[in-house]
Amino acid sequence: MRITFVLPAPARIPMGGVKVVYAHARGLAARGHEVHVVGPRRVGEGVTAHARALAVRVRDRLHGVRDAPYYEAEGVHTHEVPAATAAYVPDADAVIATGVQTTGPLLVLPPSKGTRFYFIQHVETFIDPRVVETWCYPFVRITVAEWIRRRVEAEGGPVAGVVPNAVDPAEFFVERPVEGRPARVVALYHRQHVKGPDVLIEALERLKAALPEVEADVIAARRPSHRLPGWVRVHVRPSVPALRALYNGAAVVLHTSRSEGWGLVPMEAAACGCAVAATASEGVQEFLADGHSMRAVPVGDGAALAAAALDLLRHPEERVRLARAAGEAAARYRWPELTARFEALLQQGVAAA
Repeated sequence: MRITFVLPAPARIPMGGVKVVYAHARGLAARGHEVHVVGPRRVGEGVTAHARALAVRVRDRLHGVRDAPYYEAEGVHTHEVPAATAAYVPDADAVIATGVQTTGPLLVLPPSKGTRFYFIQHVETFIDPRVVETWCYPFVRITVAEWIRRRVEAEGGPVAGVVPNAVDPAEFFVERPVEGRPARVVALYHRQHVKGPDVLIEALERLKAALPEVEADVIAARRPSHRLPGWVRVHVRPSVPALRALYNGAAVVLHTSRSEGWGLVPMEAAACGCAVAATASEGVQEFLADGHSMRAVPVGDGAALAAAALDLLRHPEERVRLARAAGEAAARYRWPELTARFEALLQQGVAAA
């Protein structure tokens, strides 16, 4: 098959959703398909769309972001184009919207661009409150999680299938024994409110007050726009080996999102031996369970998150138990099997069109 993924924008920084797209794109290419990933510099027309695209380019330059795709994959053709229009989207058998922003442009593409699919990785009301309307578009819908499938089918159209996420065991694995790790936490920072930057800051401050020797490493795609505590080490766009080392150097990963489609960071950290202390968003509960493979606290509660992390740091046997269970849970998901499921759904959708 000829398969085209259409991103909301060119991916010049690490993004979980785009990483998932490239994992499937790489696997599909390895299975003999012609795979393209299109990153339009703007979505939509008019002054607003052009101004938004210009603002992104200015911000990238200010943040030292390279003017090149962040992700690459063997056998995958990556295109940065002016817009997601018929002139720039290749002819294909399947064309896949990967975010709410891309559904409108794909809706008006001619049939030569392929059967339309909608790969739904989150309930993106924080991007566009009208996202529910897009769930009724004449696309073949695929979700990454059962909780998203239930939501889409309750308010939109039927879902063809669910394809969960995974982590690459060649990238994320235990290098340092789970036992005996220092009093150190690791966390993702993102400026969007839905990702809980305020929750992260409160949790870190409370944790330091209760346990002065605690250390923290925070990873971020861009320089933080919030003021993090001065004792926190910030790592902007670390390489995969550097990120693996950060996970392996920590005892606990803090997951702070108010809503998450799946939760790649806690999954990556779990694969590297971290215990997970998380706000109980739906996505992380797709593969981890409170009391069995993580500690879950109410969404938005930084104090409770700090207390959970503190308890794990003070009780190493419980931390190790949860860390091992989380690692086993993460290992149950494998990209080759999941991409094969994704491929089957594409083939079924194209055949039925």
